[in-house]
Amino acid sequence: MGWLAGLRRQSGSAAAATAAAPEPPPPPERHAAPGLVQAFARLEARPRRILDLGPPLHANLSRYARLSPRIAIGDLTGALEDGLSPIASIDEAFAALPRGGLAEPFELVLAWDLPNHLGREALPRLAEILAPRCAEGCHLHALLEAGKTMPALPRRYRIREEELEQECATGEQIASPRLMPGELDRVLPGFVVDKSRLLAHGVQEVLMLRTDHAEVPITRRAPLRRELRKTLPRGRQGPLPPR
Repeated sequence: MGWLAGLRRQSGSAAAATAAAPEPPPPPERHAAPGLVQAFARLEARPRRILDLGPPLHANLSRYARLSPRIAIGDLTGALEDGLSPIASIDEAFAALPRGGLAEPFELVLAWDLPNHLGREALPRLAEILAPRCAEGCHLHALLEAGKTMPALPRRYRIREEELEQECATGEQIASPRLMPGELDRVLPGFVVDKSRLLAHGVQEVLMLRTDHAEVPITRRAPLRRELRKTLPRGRQGPLPPR
């Protein structure tokens, strides 16, 4: 019966190895990104400064070059992949950025799905560092996970004209924080939600607007831009920055 015990041991070892093997990542997917298309259209009038919080991918850099010669990369994705905590990742990503100063504020920030991985506790830190570097009216683009789970690591996104190609570094899934657009104003002070739409693949695409005016009411009869104009001091109620 020794051979039977040996066979059981081999079978058990094989099963354990199979259980320990990481889940393979899913194949890349492409999805529409109408909010990103809108944000890019706003930049086409004149060169603007762009901040990408993901890795420096060739497809994205080529697309940005058509809009602006001034591009900055703050690789939060890479810092999270290296195992840093959310707040440590934010600090490292921005420490590597050149200081453009108030003379060169950002007009578009691409946060991809990073808010899901930073979580409610670290997002105020992101706003604290990011908001002073952004022009009034700067757009912040983000993708919120609407489902119960999400990849354990941030996705990598490549811009393919009017679509985004997303790719996961792992097949492992973790619980999603299920951030809601309505709570972003609170966890990202200095920004307010301008537009939000649920995309066909179950992701909430959000465009936020940089503003120094907090607690702005948004209703169907009082659109965001009209309410922002009301909060400006008398004598400064000129047109807001173009979309």
